[in-house]
Amino acid sequence: MFSVMSPPHSQATTKTTRPKSTPAGSSQADIGTLTALRFIAALWVVLFHLQALRQTFLAPVYDLFGPVIANGDLGVDVFFVLSGFIITYTYLDRLGPQFRWRAAGDFVWARFARMWPAFALVVGVLGLWFVYGTAQENASTWSLQTQTPDLSPWGLAKQLLMVHLWFQPTTDGASWFGPGWTVSAEWLAYLAFPLLALPLFRLRTLHPLAALAASIVVLLPTAAWGPDLPVGSGDQPFHWLLRIACCFTSGAFACLATRNADHLKLNPALAGRGAVLVGTAVVVFLALAGKPGPGRLAVLAFPLLVALLSLARGRLNAALSARWLQYGGRSSYSLYLVHMFFIYLFYWINRDWPAGAAPLMTNLLAAACLLEIAFGTWVMFKFVEEPARKRLRSMVPRPVYAS
Repeated sequence: MFSVMSPPHSQATTKTTRPKSTPAGSSQADIGTLTALRFIAALWVVLFHLQALRQTFLAPVYDLFGPVIANGDLGVDVFFVLSGFIITYTYLDRLGPQFRWRAAGDFVWARFARMWPAFALVVGVLGLWFVYGTAQENASTWSLQTQTPDLSPWGLAKQLLMVHLWFQPTTDGASWFGPGWTVSAEWLAYLAFPLLALPLFRLRTLHPLAALAASIVVLLPTAAWGPDLPVGSGDQPFHWLLRIACCFTSGAFACLATRNADHLKLNPALAGRGAVLVGTAVVVFLALAGKPGPGRLAVLAFPLLVALLSLARGRLNAALSARWLQYGGRSSYSLYLVHMFFIYLFYWINRDWPAGAAPLMTNLLAAACLLEIAFGTWVMFKFVEEPARKRLRSMVPRPVYAS
């Protein structure tokens, strides 16, 4: 999954107050560390989808990290938790005191401006891709999904409105490209947040340990319900809805925990060490779990990881502030949107190569795929996502928030 959340750019007309519990220099959340985590989670998802290339020069990577990569769809859960955390961190004091249509509309428009332009472009390109491909293959085969996407005019409208997932119980075939279902799930969470902010604001003084416990408890349904888990089996109907609701709310509670972290007098250096310890524990657990079913239980550690990273200072903070990690995090949405298209290209070119592609040619195609993903991400972010976001945001005057 990806994430399209980020704190708003500062504006002269916007006045906000720093929460009393997080004064400057104390345990205020650090968005920079979470920006780096977005990039790491995006790479996790991309490696999961790049398993189509595991018989190429990437084989040693998959041999070494196979069980962790096999659970790469959990990167989506990381993004959902991050989204709930950052949206709450950024907008709770604006939307929480009382429901105001103007403030809610500004929030929804800001989210739309970030999500829609790049996604709409990808939908358009994929539409042409399906026109080309379905002339020789059926839509299900060409999409590389087990369920055939809806390619009708109504299907196109659902894609462009980002509501394509809302009409079906499972994620497969919901989007014109496999991972595109998460865009629709996040859009639903964003539309619901102005209402969710009302009870969250009234819980803003919750003790950090109670808030952190709540962030873990709300994840229990999505962590325990699924294949090879205590409850249910196979692809449960509307598990996607449970997944976004639980993870997004968990991130919101994790944010409440960090707002009041001063009550614990936590040493920021210990927060960084704790984050490294939790991250290492997740990797070890996934390596031992082996398959994706039991591996889902790792989601219970994500809110703690996000909270600790947001409070970390010192060496870990400096390491995660590296320019390439920050740029990767800011462009993670573009990376998420473009990478599948180039994987599709690799799959079909490699499959249909005359007389079969030799190992050397397969490796060259795999290297080209990686370069195309990197270049496509840069083009999408620099020339589509960011310029379109700024243009759309400038079309609507920002409301002035009283101090």
